Amino acid sequence: MPGQRRSDCAVIPKGFTKEQADKAEAMEAALLAESEGTGARPQAVSSAAADCQVYWPAPYEVCGAIRDKYNEIGGPNSFLLYPTSNELTNPDGHGKRSVFQNGPIYWSADSGAHPVVNHFFAAWQRNGWEAGPLGYPTSDEIVNPDNIGRRQYFQGGTVYWRLNEAYYVTGAVRDKWGETGWEGGWLGYPTSDEVQLPDGQGRMNRFEHGVIYWSPDTGAHPVTSSVLDQWSRAGFEASAYGYPTADPITHPAGIQEQQFQHDRIYSSGLTVPVASGVSLSLGVPSAGPLQPETVPDGVVLNGPGFNARFQRVADDGSFEVSLVRLDNSAPASLDLLFGAPAGYSHRATPQRVELVDSAGTVVAGIGLPLGFDSTGAAVPVQASFEGNRLRLQLGNSTAFPIEFPAIAARGGTLDQWWSTGIQQRSVCENEPYDCYRVRNARGPAYNLSKNAFPEATETDDNRIDAARHCIWNGLMTEGANRGFAERMAAAHERDGRANPDWTHNAELMDEYNNKTGVQVGLRNEGAPAAIESTCLQYGREARIVPEPETIDLSNPYGIDLIALRHP
Repeated sequence: MPGQRRSDCAVIPKGFTKEQADKAEAMEAALLAESEGTGARPQAVSSAAADCQVYWPAPYEVCGAIRDKYNEIGGPNSFLLYPTSNELTNPDGHGKRSVFQNGPIYWSADSGAHPVVNHFFAAWQRNGWEAGPLGYPTSDEIVNPDNIGRRQYFQGGTVYWRLNEAYYVTGAVRDKWGETGWEGGWLGYPTSDEVQLPDGQGRMNRFEHGVIYWSPDTGAHPVTSSVLDQWSRAGFEASAYGYPTADPITHPAGIQEQQFQHDRIYSSGLTVPVASGVSLSLGVPSAGPLQPETVPDGVVLNGPGFNARFQRVADDGSFEVSLVRLDNSAPASLDLLFGAPAGYSHRATPQRVELVDSAGTVVAGIGLPLGFDSTGAAVPVQASFEGNRLRLQLGNSTAFPIEFPAIAARGGTLDQWWSTGIQQRSVCENEPYDCYRVRNARGPAYNLSKNAFPEATETDDNRIDAARHCIWNGLMTEGANRGFAERMAAAHERDGRANPDWTHNAELMDEYNNKTGVQVGLRNEGAPAAIESTCLQYGREARIVPEPETIDLSNPYGIDLIALRHP
C-alpha cells in the first residue's frame, strides 16, 4: 500500500525498534537512489563512502572492505548478527572498525578486514587492542589441527584459545613454541599472555605443561616438569641459576638436564606422588656435566669422585637417595634440590625436610641422611636447608666408598622408614652397621604383602599389615641380628604413636606379628626368600582378633599372625 513502511508488515528482529527499522529503510532508499544517480544521501543520514550497505532493521552503514568481509561470512545470518554502529575511525587515525551485535570487524590497509570476537576479543582488549603489542588482526579465527582449539593471527603475535581461555604468544617465544610442535607438542596450549619479567628485559609465557623464558642474552628456552618445579622454588630467573641457556635434555629413565646461566639442574625422574598431578621431586645442581645411567628401579648421576643414586624401594612411591663419595676427589659438600608445584611449601626439622600443603599437612618428605663407610662405621654428615636446597657437609673416612643414604616418602609413610622416624633414627645412629645392612627391608615387605592380598584395602590392621610386619622383622633379623630387629621394631611402634590413627589394639597386633617375624628370620637364616614366603602364608591364615589382649601376646613360638579385621 502506498506510504506503508516495511516495519508495518514485517517482523522486526528482537533488539530493534520501529523507529530504527524505519530509519534503516530510509537509509537503504537513499543509498539506492545514489547508486542509480537519481538522488543524493542527506547529510543527516550518512557521510560514509559510496560503497556502503544498510542491513534492515539496523540503521547503520557498513562500508568498503569491512562490508565485504561481513557479507563473506554471512552478513546478519553470521555469528556477528546485525551491525550496531556506522564505520568508525580508530584512534590511530588510519584503521577502521564496525561494531556488530556479537563483536567488531577491524580493518587496516596492511592487515585487511577481520572479525575479532569472544575470548579472542577479550585477550586482544586486555592487551591494548590495535595499539598494543598485537596490533591489528591479520586473519579470521582458524580451527587448530586438534579440532578443539582455535587461533587467530595478529600483526604482533598469535592468540590461541582452548576451553574458554585465550592468550597470545609472540616473537621468539612463539618461534620456540613452534619448534616444540605448537599446541600439539609437549608444551600444549598457552595459559598466559606474554609476561614482562621484573628485570625489565626478559619475557615469558606459561603453557599447559611448562614455560618458555626469553631474554636478549639467552634467547628463548622451555623449562618443564620437575626441573621447572625445582627452578621455580629457587626463584626462577632471579635465583642463583639465572635464565635457561639451552633447551631441556631428557635422558633414559626420565632424567632431565638443563643448563642455566650459572649452573645446571639435573632432575632424577623419580618423584613421590602426593596428590593428583602433585609430586615431590628431587634434583642435583652441578657446575659441570654429570653422566646419567640407569640401574634397576632407578638412576645414577655420576660426577667427579661421587655419584647420586635415586632408586625406588617400594610401590608406594618411596625411594632411596644415596650420595656416595667414591674417593678423596669428591667434593666435601653436595646439594639436593626440592621441587613441587605452587601451593606447597618446604620446611626443615631435625630429622627431615618436609613438603607441606596449604593446610599445614605433611604430604611428603625426605629424611636427613646418615653416613656409613665401607666397613659399616658411622660417618658424620651435617645438613642445612635454605630455600629449596639441602646442603650436606659430608664427613670423610679412609674406607671408600662412603655412602649417605636417605629415604623420600609420602607423608603417611614417613615415620615407617628408618631414616625419618625419630625413634628409629636413634636406633640407627647407635647401631649404624646393622642399620645400613637392613635399611631397605621395608621395601619388599610393603610390595609383597600388598600384592599378596589384592582384595584388602591399603589400611592398617588387616592381613596386609600383618604380613608386612612379619617380612620386615624377618629380613631385619636375617640381615642383622635378633636384638637389632627387636629394638628397631619397638622404635617403630613408639614413632607410630604420633599417628592420629594410632590405637592400643593396633600396637598390640604389631608387637605380636613383629615377634613372629623375628622367629621366622631365625628359622630361615641365609634364606630371605623363605622368610618372605612363610610370612605371606601366615598372612593368608592370620587369625582375626579384634581384641588382642584376649590371647597370649608373649607369642613364644612365632608360628602365626593376627589381624584386627579382614580384609
